Amino acid sequence: MANSNSIDIDMTPMIDIVFQLITFFMVVINFDAADADERVRMAISDLARPPKVKPTGELVLQMGFDRVTNRGGQTRKDGPFLFYSGEKITVQSFDRVFRPMLDREFQIEKLKGNLDSDGKTRTPVVIRADAECPTGDVQKLIQVCQQAGYEKFALKAMQPE
Repeated sequence: MANSNSIDIDMTPMIDIVFQLITFFMVVINFDAADADERVRMAISDLARPPKVKPTGELVLQMGFDRVTNRGGQTRKDGPFLFYSGEKITVQSFDRVFRPMLDREFQIEKLKGNLDSDGKTRTPVVIRADAECPTGDVQKLIQVCQQAGYEKFALKAMQPE
C-alpha cells in the first residue's frame, strides 16, 4: 500500500532538457578558439577567408607579445615571442631553440608518411601572428620552417566585424 503523502516526480523531461542544452552548446562552441592564444592579436583583413577544406593535420605557430598593464593603465609589451609547446621563444633564438623542436616535428611527419617525393612535408604550417609583429620576424619564422622541410604556409587573419 502506497503512502498517500508521497509525491512521485517524473524527471524524464528535466533530463531531456539538460541533454538538449548540452547538445546545443557542443554544436555552437567554436573549437578553433581553443587553439588561440590571447597574447596574439591577429591582423584584420577584408581578404581573410576560412579555408574551404580544413586540412587533416597542420602545425599551428603563434607569434605575439607579452603585454603587461601597470596600475596606471599603461601597457608595456615584451617580444615578439613564438609561443610554442609552452615556451616563449625569441626571434634571436629560433635557430638554437626552435629549430630542434621543428626537426622533431618533421621526424614525426616522416614516420607518419607525410612526405612528398622530394622529402618535404605535406603538412601546412599555419602562422597566427600578432598584427604588431614585424614582417621580418614572421619571414624569419617561415625561413626556419623551410630549412626544416616545411613548404606550405598559411597566414591567419581575422575578418572585419
